[in-house]
Amino acid sequence: MKNKGISRRDFLKGSAAGAVGIAAAGLLGACSSSDEKSNSTKWDYEADVVIIGAGGAGLPAGLKAMEDGASVLFVEANWDCGGHAAVSGGNLHFGGGTAKQKAFGVEDSADKYYLDHTEGQPMCSRWNDREYVRAIADSMVPCYDLCIANGLKETEDAPIHRNYFFDDPTRTEVESVARQTNTDMVTDGWENIFTGVKTSGIGITRPLEKSLREKGAQFLMNYHMDKFHRDEAGRVIGLTAHYTPTILPGETDRLESFFSEGNLDCTKETINVKAKKGVIIATGGSTGNENFRTMIDPRLGPEFDGLGGMPFSDQDASGELAAMEIGGALGVMAGYAPDDGGWLTTPSRFGCRYGYNAAYSENSKIWKLFVAKGVSADIKNSIIVNMVGNRCGNEDMYDTNKYTNFRFEFFKTALSSVVVDPNGDGNARRYGGPLWAIYDQDTVVANDWDMNNCDFENGYAFKADTLTELAQKIVNKYYEHIKMDPANLVKTVADWNSYVENGEDKEWGRKNLNKKIQNGPFYALWAVPSLHDTLAGLRVNSDMQCVNIHGELIPGLFCVGEASAGMRVHGLGRVMVSGYIAGRSVASIDENGNVTNHSLKSTEPIANELQDFDPSTENDLIGGNAQNAGQEAAGTFTGTSENGMNGAIKLEITVEDGKMTAIEILEQKETENIGVPAFDTLIKQALETQSANVDTVSGATVTTEAFKEALKIAMEKAGL
Repeated sequence: MKNKGISRRDFLKGSAAGAVGIAAAGLLGACSSSDEKSNSTKWDYEADVVIIGAGGAGLPAGLKAMEDGASVLFVEANWDCGGHAAVSGGNLHFGGGTAKQKAFGVEDSADKYYLDHTEGQPMCSRWNDREYVRAIADSMVPCYDLCIANGLKETEDAPIHRNYFFDDPTRTEVESVARQTNTDMVTDGWENIFTGVKTSGIGITRPLEKSLREKGAQFLMNYHMDKFHRDEAGRVIGLTAHYTPTILPGETDRLESFFSEGNLDCTKETINVKAKKGVIIATGGSTGNENFRTMIDPRLGPEFDGLGGMPFSDQDASGELAAMEIGGALGVMAGYAPDDGGWLTTPSRFGCRYGYNAAYSENSKIWKLFVAKGVSADIKNSIIVNMVGNRCGNEDMYDTNKYTNFRFEFFKTALSSVVVDPNGDGNARRYGGPLWAIYDQDTVVANDWDMNNCDFENGYAFKADTLTELAQKIVNKYYEHIKMDPANLVKTVADWNSYVENGEDKEWGRKNLNKKIQNGPFYALWAVPSLHDTLAGLRVNSDMQCVNIHGELIPGLFCVGEASAGMRVHGLGRVMVSGYIAGRSVASIDENGNVTNHSLKSTEPIANELQDFDPSTENDLIGGNAQNAGQEAAGTFTGTSENGMNGAIKLEITVEDGKMTAIEILEQKETENIGVPAFDTLIKQALETQSANVDTVSGATVTTEAFKEALKIAMEKAGL
């Protein structure tokens, strides 16, 4: 992307006036001040490259910038390094032909990775910025090599396929080759002091952090970035941050980082940090900021307070907001939408604030912030009710063990299920609000739950001898004005018990009718979905340089990881690689503020590489979307939809001379008297029209839509 707003001449004019402002590297003195001749700002610290956030993206950025000769200073709001990556499962998603892949005979390339992640069908890749993905694909191997050289270790297991990297549960297809590997946190004895349990992400962040400190990187811990400074030409030259020590309840001393080498000892309330080359935003995303996330999805209100990664790692949108204040643009925001691929998931534990994934333990250094780990999310023996005590969906779809898009269907109803008009005057309001899992004592005993693990003190769990008393006790956190009607809850449970007895859920069609809820005491446990990764953010170009609202580059400002937009894929690969790219880019900035080491040299090398592709390999690689020039498609092709009435529908088409000649249903679990007979009609229509746009069979709408979805996938593979 070209810098349309600031010309080379403008940069020269600005640098002539402000050459002193980008002088020698290093400290200006611990918490001291120095006059800036081109700017009235008094700088406390300076470095060539200032990186905001020392997590999964920031650490590789620093390593690459230092490798390329730049001095690096991290500004980290937390008391220790690592961010979301440190408390993650440590899944590495690197491709393009890494040493690990080669060791196990996995044939991969940058082009394979790129084509996998720019497909038009999966919801995870259809919105990806193709220049962003191209840059990631081209830099994966060198980033991987850099991280391995700086202490990152993997387990000895072979790379594996994981279709959830596409985050598209409707697809049975996976990436073209195996790419996921796992972090080794054991060999070097890394302990996860944040969670107190074995979360392998610490095996990524600790060795990279250790290497950076040994190389001379400096760290301003406990400082939260607030705003950017620019010179007369509009170039970002530094930032202001404020002091944010973490002091646990009942204590007086702040928490200290695991490593101390390279830490700058400062407790000044506000500081200014100067960047001689540029600033990299690696703040980690925005899902923890209610104001920001509701700009994109107004359903994600204050009740979504248990972000994955918290209470160690927040995603407060600070980088995005500061960039937006100086004109930064948001990029592809489709990844934010829960029902089009956003990361909204069922919690693993109920009855606590932080229900995402593995619980923290009492061994965590921040257990006082975590408070309670809840109990396992037993969906089969519960019902989920909304703020007024009504069931708001088919709980089978909410099952945390089912990684399917059904959960999004549950969320669609649940997050808009409460309509309140207290005065009956037509001034109605619609809410989602907290969801509550209702259990009885029988389930508690059957699961051997220790209910002391639930957070009764802070309003995430309630207990009572009767359902009436339970409803009276429940306080809808963040929506205290909405009360649960005891009669509603009593009726809801009575209806459920009748469905169990009669073997039919007349309200929502739930198939799992496991047990009645009838023996007190009764429990209402917080069951609000968890927000996990941020999959959208600031718009950047292929060098990870920020773009403003007019499509112009912002000189001196870069953004990486979950704060950047452009690629929706789970796992730490693209996060780490984006940091690597930004580190390389910012280290190469010349005296006029221009990046000289670009990610994409030109389009010509890409064209030359594609000319060497074997057409049959390319066709397999991209799911059959590319037809061989001058040839008609032929052969058999399969397509699968997970959205049938009772499960997956898989079909196979036979293609001759570019036309479908037969369609066979390979797998289905549709209803015998409705769904199954519909296939004959659907197949006949599809063959007659040579299209997946068939008419809906009356009474078999779900079956029809799933058939069409599976057929479209098969036809796209065939190039039809």
